[in-house]
Amino acid sequence: MNFSLTSLKQYGSLIKFSHTLFALPFAGIAYVLAFLKTHERSVTDWVVLSILILISMVLARSAAMGFNRIVDRDIDAKNQRTADREIPAGKISLRSAILFVVLSSLGFFVVSWWINPLAFVLSFPTLLILLGYSLAKRFTWLCHYILGFSIGLAPLATWVAIREEIVLEPVLWTIGLAFNLAGFDILYALQDREFDSKEGLHSIPAKFGRKNSLIIAMISHVLCILFLFFAGIVSGLGPVFLIFVSITAFYLFQEHKIARAAGEVFFPPKFYQIHSYISLILFGGLLIDRIFFLVIL
Repeated sequence: MNFSLTSLKQYGSLIKFSHTLFALPFAGIAYVLAFLKTHERSVTDWVVLSILILISMVLARSAAMGFNRIVDRDIDAKNQRTADREIPAGKISLRSAILFVVLSSLGFFVVSWWINPLAFVLSFPTLLILLGYSLAKRFTWLCHYILGFSIGLAPLATWVAIREEIVLEPVLWTIGLAFNLAGFDILYALQDREFDSKEGLHSIPAKFGRKNSLIIAMISHVLCILFLFFAGIVSGLGPVFLIFVSITAFYLFQEHKIARAAGEVFFPPKFYQIHSYISLILFGGLLIDRIFFLVIL
């Protein structure tokens, strides 16, 4: 593997490193809530744990995205939208990509072991889920929800890293975010509906058509908002955060508006930009709500 600056950029593109940054606010929600409930750690312990959580997120997502690019390389080569991806375009060799995934996976296990025993035990099924979603499109149209759940695990995984427990609070955040991401992925898959049908790949747009897919995506996002409201209430968050959840609902509506207007053509950049705001809105709402709560007290 050649670790030149150009090579690093290629690997960053391979795993969509920018999407890892996008997922950080989701983990940040659980981090803040768990932090407020945990008082026995020193500043040094918090710094070390924070670094380990960040590294584990990067490694897990790197393994998942790298594996996705490996198993989808032949499909990507046939699709005009994805033909320029690193492996089908020859920018990264298959052997290098496999080595990258293996090293990322091993690194994830090691870092999880350093975090705590429960995190280590759960690192194996977690990585299995993260890798498994790449194969889901080959046998089930529920692949969007598998993807949503795999990425939505960020709050629950962060909670386990800090609190070493599985309770209702982070589970609700995970479910809410899973529906958010699943709805987004259904809309995203509308762009590949004809290609998926032709190649025998399973997706909601390929199985149910454009009109029904838009309805299913809308239902998913309504469930997302409901679970986020419920998660906020269970977490003891106040009306300030619930206002930000309402803002999130507005942006999700804008996503659907763009998807409906785009028809059968590729979605404009604004579609992806709007979705990138959602995690920041929720995380910002959480911080403002807690600051507001502390000021009132």
